[in-house]
Amino acid sequence: MSTENKTMRRKAGSFSSRNFKTGMYSSIVLAFVVAIVILINLFVSQLDIKVDLTDNDIYTLTDDTDSYLKGLSADITIYYIVQEGSEYEVLKNVIDEYGRYPNIKVQWKDPELYPQFASQYTDSELTETGNDVIVVNNDTGSSRFIPFDDMYITDYTMDYSTYSQNYSYTLDAEGQITSAIQFVTEESHTKMYVVSAHEEVELGNGIKELIEKANIQVETLDVLSATEVPKDCNILFINSPASDISESELNMYKTYLENGGAAIFTAGYSAESMPNYDSLLAYYGVEATGGVVLETEGNYLQNYPTYLVDPFASVTDDISSEFTVQDYVIVPIAQGLKLQDKEDMRSTITVSEIVKTSEESYAKTNPDEKSEEETLAKTENDIEGPFDTVIQAVDTYKDKTSKVAIFASPYMFADDWIGYYSCKNSDLLLDALDWMRGEDTNSIAVPQRSLDTVYLEVPLNAASMWAVITIAVVPLAIIAAGFVVWYRRRKH
Repeated sequence: MSTENKTMRRKAGSFSSRNFKTGMYSSIVLAFVVAIVILINLFVSQLDIKVDLTDNDIYTLTDDTDSYLKGLSADITIYYIVQEGSEYEVLKNVIDEYGRYPNIKVQWKDPELYPQFASQYTDSELTETGNDVIVVNNDTGSSRFIPFDDMYITDYTMDYSTYSQNYSYTLDAEGQITSAIQFVTEESHTKMYVVSAHEEVELGNGIKELIEKANIQVETLDVLSATEVPKDCNILFINSPASDISESELNMYKTYLENGGAAIFTAGYSAESMPNYDSLLAYYGVEATGGVVLETEGNYLQNYPTYLVDPFASVTDDISSEFTVQDYVIVPIAQGLKLQDKEDMRSTITVSEIVKTSEESYAKTNPDEKSEEETLAKTENDIEGPFDTVIQAVDTYKDKTSKVAIFASPYMFADDWIGYYSCKNSDLLLDALDWMRGEDTNSIAVPQRSLDTVYLEVPLNAASMWAVITIAVVPLAIIAAGFVVWYRRRKH
């Protein structure tokens, strides 16, 4: 056999060998897998599937907003006013989420190309950096302008040890846009007057923002110069006066309520006697005990027995029907409230106990005059519980219905309790406001979301343990596994 024939036969044999066949099979499988991956990527890119991996779901609309938008019938357009290339990516992604709903269109408008566009809907100046939003109801022509500064909020605190400023950033895009959609679809808007004349406790900025995002306009009412509650008042708010109201004020409030008004009263503890304000509460079947409630056996914040953690006593009434008996509210420095005996109540009112203290609670009178030890210790002179801390009352008289919610502490709505773990203080207040506004109202007040970077802090012991695992244990395990594989192959 010639040398040339031998060479040809060796080459032919190499193509039919096991190694060649195995390599060819592997190459075909690899090419097939790569083709499938490319096709899947092309398919998924067309679907525009995105996953929100942020720790506080910045790019995901809340369940409340989602439920509301799914039931929306109005034709809504969200205009994103920004120059091309100047888009704030975080805001743009949130706005795009609204465009996924059938009745909402999102349109981008460059103010350089359309300089007069925004003036059709607002007299306000556009933000210099852009990224403003205009929400329009195409059915009615109603609109609302949302400046960028209302959606992207910068705050800072001064560190006096280093004389440096610490900045924090929050996003309120969903809260503002959802609120605007509700605003432009509502037939009428609610106005709430907050009484100011007797050093009432001021509402915190946090709860005030939530109320305003629920499209309730908040106004101040100076009753010292008023002869009647304003005609456009939908809800009256008296947040625990430090001194008693006058006889004329009492009559003014009663007249307002008898004509079908709605009101929120808080009844915090005060060392000063307030017979007229107590008379206003008694008009709705509620008696103020005049003492500060303590819990030593029931639930309270650790080391603070006057900061009550009260469960819902009723979850079937108008302002509590969305809660469960496992939900709770925090009631700081509460005055004990009790219902009047049935025979002492007016026959036209219906009163419901919404939140109560425990059977072991008790109220101290004149706590300011006692030492801390005497204040906490229960004595035979204390008022026995349980007490009501949230009460709902309805009065129907001469075909007119008034609605009242009474809270045992003005501090329930302080900023400390907005979003505090799972307490329902702000939710309960918003539900009470919805109840007063009407059956078809469902306020959505989405809290702001922090944009600050959250760093993972690992304790020193844990860090040392993981360092040993990653630097020593894992590499040694891999080396050992490799040695075992090598040794077995060598034997075979």
